[in-house]
Amino acid sequence: MTVPFKRSRFADRGKKAEEAVQRFLTDWASQSSTREYNRLVDSKAAGRVIKAAAADFEYYCKTAYGEEFHGLIEVKETEHEYRLAKDKLPQLPRLRKRQKCGGRCFVLVFHSTLGAWRALTIPYLEGPSDKGSWNLSDLPAHDSVAEALASVPRDVFEKAGEVTTAALQRAR
Repeated sequence: MTVPFKRSRFADRGKKAEEAVQRFLTDWASQSSTREYNRLVDSKAAGRVIKAAAADFEYYCKTAYGEEFHGLIEVKETEHEYRLAKDKLPQLPRLRKRQKCGGRCFVLVFHSTLGAWRALTIPYLEGPSDKGSWNLSDLPAHDSVAEALASVPRDVFEKAGEVTTAALQRAR
């Protein structure tokens, strides 16, 4: 007897934000042959028949100066203007572990009521916070995925051929 697949009613939550990030990463990766990303399988959308992925996306790249980077990007969507509930980020331990393995991991938060993005680093999430949520009001809100990601490690999500001050200093 086969059991029919039943899609979770929560499977579409955050899809708008994830699609925006996927569009950005597709464009980002198409600008250079030394960039790649993968969309990781969503356990909830798959009916929880597979182990949950560490994040929504993984990326790999090499900068113009030969530096190699990899990491994970988790995308969250919230209706709150500056808070993210801690229980909405069960992936944090796995993001932390990947970061300890040399990855650069981020959480992108889309505030749907503002139409704004914030990029969070793992050290930021491990810092002091309120009991049940992170207060993100001290972080800048950005109009696009590109602006938010460029605010964290600029050398990773730069435009192809764009040279940053930090990258030039490392090259010297």
